[in-house]
Amino acid sequence: MTDTMPPADLTLVRDELAIRGLIERYSDACCQRNVDAIMALWADDCRWSVPDMEGLEDVRGKDAIHAIWQGAQALFPFCFLVCTPGVIEIEGDTAWARTYTNEVLVNTEGETRQAVGIYHDKFAVRGGRWLFTERTWHMLKHL
Repeated sequence: MTDTMPPADLTLVRDELAIRGLIERYSDACCQRNVDAIMALWADDCRWSVPDMEGLEDVRGKDAIHAIWQGAQALFPFCFLVCTPGVIEIEGDTAWARTYTNEVLVNTEGETRQAVGIYHDKFAVRGGRWLFTERTWHMLKHL
């Protein structure tokens, strides 16, 4: 018997770390207000949804998501977002996760908004790397 992990287990660990890193890079890019870095994390055929917010119920494609992020930056000059994956399930070159969020926004009038929520995420390997294919966010509590 050997003390090394079988190759399949190593692949699973590698993929989970890559997905966790993707989620962390999303948080960092949001806090840095770097729309190009945010968009680099999405597949071309992506979908973003915030069902409780008018106009964000079903946003499809990188161009549409990019435009919304650009507009949000004008409305919220400060953003602090922490995303923490709760569970990640990987099946070959696709995966899903529940990702919990804690977000603090300050609008142009100086008003602070804080919310905790959950993303239901889907991922796929594209061009040799994991990318978001779908993110659906639900507010759990406005603080």
